[in-house]
Amino acid sequence: MAKKIILFILLAACMVMIFLFSSQNAEISGNLSEGITYRIACIFVQDFKTFSMERQTEIVEGMHFYIRKAAHFSEYALLGLLTFLNACQYFRKTGTRFLITLSLCLLYASADEFHQLFTDGRCGSPVDVMIDFSGAAAGTLFIFVILLIINRIKKFQNTIDK
Repeated sequence: MAKKIILFILLAACMVMIFLFSSQNAEISGNLSEGITYRIACIFVQDFKTFSMERQTEIVEGMHFYIRKAAHFSEYALLGLLTFLNACQYFRKTGTRFLITLSLCLLYASADEFHQLFTDGRCGSPVDVMIDFSGAAAGTLFIFVILLIINRIKKFQNTIDK
């Protein structure tokens, strides 16, 4: 029972996190993601801090779009993972787990983009829905494979123990 509650709380927290990010107006959201992009550039672009401000800005602007889309993908990968783990608590059939998980994630991604229509400077994007859904599908597939491997290892250990 505690496992179900913890998984549900984690799922709800993930959904709240996504909602709060989507509630930020365009200026706040842009500044946050540009700051993150700058930090990533500092790590991955050799001698980045030695470049002129113009060149640094150029590099950050070139990376910014991809970092934002990667953020969409990754937060929905987490949503897919947590939704699938929750579905595992209530449904026995793998197909049902996938159907419930992917349907809920697609619905949430669509609702999230609709929500952005009412946020200053933001807009809803069907492309973002697809990126979000792709992230959710990747997260779902990832946790499914991990659980499959764990189950195979347990079965193998049981055959050795006998």
